[in-house]
Amino acid sequence: MKKKYILKNKKRFFSFIFILSLITFILIYTNAVSGYKEPQYQSIIVNSGDTLWSIAEKYGSNQNIREYIYNLKKINNLESSLILENTAILIPSDDTSIE
Repeated sequence: MKKKYILKNKKRFFSFIFILSLITFILIYTNAVSGYKEPQYQSIIVNSGDTLWSIAEKYGSNQNIREYIYNLKKINNLESSLILENTAILIPSDDTSIE
């Protein structure tokens, strides 16, 4: 004959379930957050004769130049490809990919 399990201390049991749930939530949350990386940018000054194309060739590092230019315009809120001399624009750091 099987014995029935009788819960003698309900407070301890529910405390255990709560702590176990809390630990599980924390582990899942920290795992999700650790994958996120804030994009890093550096500022450069546009020199005379610079174009978005030449900047993309110089700093693009084996990326599609047209996509890089599109993302540069998006980051810097540029409506056209016209950039003025002695203005600062943001470019992504080497270890950051643009999305």
